[in-house]
Amino acid sequence: MNVLSLFDGISCARVALDIAGIPVNKYYACEIEKNAMKVSKKNYPDIISLGSVIDFKKDMITEPIDLLIGGSPCQDLSIAKKNGKGLEGEKSSLFYEYVRIKNEMKPKYFILENVASMKKKDKDIITGIMGCEPVMFNASLVS
Repeated sequence: MNVLSLFDGISCARVALDIAGIPVNKYYACEIEKNAMKVSKKNYPDIISLGSVIDFKKDMITEPIDLLIGGSPCQDLSIAKKNGKGLEGEKSSLFYEYVRIKNEMKPKYFILENVASMKKKDKDIITGIMGCEPVMFNASLVS
């Protein structure tokens, strides 16, 4: 399976795929946080780092992508932040980069992760753009 992980963090998606017994052929990662990238490379030296999602270009990857995974920053979406700007916020607007890359790469499957505690307006926008209803998971049951 060829995987493209956006906002990869410490490559928890790769860990989950390993635990699930899903073989990974190539794992591409877009991440800019240096310490997270160090952890990922230490655990998975074969990760192909691509830098920022903003700078991502389709021709950076020559193979078809089977799974696109990622969760754009939630700081402006979470109701925990007073006066959050939702999808118009500087960080949470990176959701649109996920959408751009999904449309360019046309993966077989995708997983988009984010917080459940967002305003209905933002949830409706995301649902409309992604073309499917969200599925809610209690993170404490799977982490």
